[in-house]
Amino acid sequence: MRPQATLELSVNFTVPAEGWPIYRKAPPHIRLAWDDGRAQMHGKPDCKLGRPVPGRAGLPEEGVFAWWHWDGAGLEAGVDPLGFYSLFLYQKGEEVALSPSILQLIAEGADPELDERALAVFYRLGMFVNGDTPFRYIKVLPPGGVFRWRDGRAEQPQDHSFIPRVQQISRAEAVEGIVTLARDSVGRILDDWDQPVLLPLSGGRDSRHILLAMDHLGQRPELCVSFQNAAMRVDPDAQSARALCERMGVAHKILGKPRMRPQDLLRCQVLNSLCSDEHMQMLALHDFLFGGPWAVLDGIAGDILTNPDDDAEGHMRHAERGDYAAIARDMMDGHARVISKPGYPDGPGSRYAPGRRDEAIAYVGDCIARYGEAADPYQAWWFWNRTRREIGFVSSSIFGSAQAVFCPFLAPDYVRFGLSLPYAVTRDQQLHNQALAKAYPAYADVPFSEGIAPVYGAGSLALKLGMVVKGVALLLRLKPQHPLAEALGYLRGDAVLKRRPGEVLQLHHLILSGLDATLARELLALGPRYAAYGRRNEVLDSFVPA
Repeated sequence: MRPQATLELSVNFTVPAEGWPIYRKAPPHIRLAWDDGRAQMHGKPDCKLGRPVPGRAGLPEEGVFAWWHWDGAGLEAGVDPLGFYSLFLYQKGEEVALSPSILQLIAEGADPELDERALAVFYRLGMFVNGDTPFRYIKVLPPGGVFRWRDGRAEQPQDHSFIPRVQQISRAEAVEGIVTLARDSVGRILDDWDQPVLLPLSGGRDSRHILLAMDHLGQRPELCVSFQNAAMRVDPDAQSARALCERMGVAHKILGKPRMRPQDLLRCQVLNSLCSDEHMQMLALHDFLFGGPWAVLDGIAGDILTNPDDDAEGHMRHAERGDYAAIARDMMDGHARVISKPGYPDGPGSRYAPGRRDEAIAYVGDCIARYGEAADPYQAWWFWNRTRREIGFVSSSIFGSAQAVFCPFLAPDYVRFGLSLPYAVTRDQQLHNQALAKAYPAYADVPFSEGIAPVYGAGSLALKLGMVVKGVALLLRLKPQHPLAEALGYLRGDAVLKRRPGEVLQLHHLILSGLDATLARELLALGPRYAAYGRRNEVLDSFVPA
């Protein structure tokens, strides 16, 4: 991949933006068809989603957002410079449609023919890459992509993702850059938002960095919130977050009341447009945010831009040899080990997309090769694909129940800086730790979550039985071809996959198997139930500073 020119586009968001998910009404959409020399339009002619942040002087807006405009003769649509807002584009023949919800596109008549290659990758990596979705005719707009349609003819969006040149930089300079650029991004967000701020606070580095930067700038959040793993008495993430809030004197709530997992599984598939197998654990926070006055600051991408993961060393060796297929193969093997039972090296791929492993490896390998000139090809690929295409749903949909969502580490200058850091500078996985300790030494001794031992508890028998009943009822509601076999499979557990991944992928596969406009509308009709969930009291424990 060669570096792209900076996107010169400024979108006027003076008209209030809409949220997604939208409660009690259909997600926004537009559908255009060219019929007998005329354009037929159905849906919203104008739409703005998310909330941009003013860029540096003379530069385009930053943030996570999307938009479209129909002037009666032509359509123009686009997404934020990094493409972290998932705006889905349907194209078939002389018909096009746009929506932040794939289910809404299908409810409006989009062809739900499956993309078998894309699914072969999804079942082996747990995500989609490039612009792929489960469906052949539906793609997601690329970073900074602008789509235009007029007189039945489409101008396809260009991909404005970038690969910065490798910097010649010292460790001390890298630390200084991380601290300075993060403060600058947080400061521009706070200057643009004068309403309350809620900070989702984990036991990791990204959200802690945002909190400490806010404190340094003299604008603390009104509230920090952590969600508790229901299988534990005390979650290490929540313990770490509470320790930091107590030290700083910042209000903190922990969410962790028991929830019905089958219902949350289905809700997550709707919110993620069938493009992710994650994020169910965050629905307690999604519900807590609903109806509140807050903006959320999300720490997405902070770590991947500064610290390589545990597998990075082996991936770098493959990249140095130009063997990008080996990186793809190692990732798929690792994914299978995490979610599969022993003896199934191809994991869910062998269950749902058999015989396509080599095809999936070659496709993902080619995708990684596009980033071969990056300082760390695997890191760059990970950012532009997994972080954008899977973790990105947290910012654009899971946290979409807030008034606004801001992502400080997605400031383009921070992204360029992180992606340009030499591997020798990031290799030991301590760069972000060192930056936090140097910039905020008063809090360097507060442990992160990995330094805290988990304490497991036991759920009540009534709750477990309730989840079994709800799970079976949910599967039968999807009207599977073999209802008894599906129900028994759910009760016994998947032969290939561990319990929870098996439940997620069984549901995902069943939805895809029977998806048509009617089922899509039924799934979207869960909207009013989302609002009902939002009225629940999710708070397990609170800290209010004296």
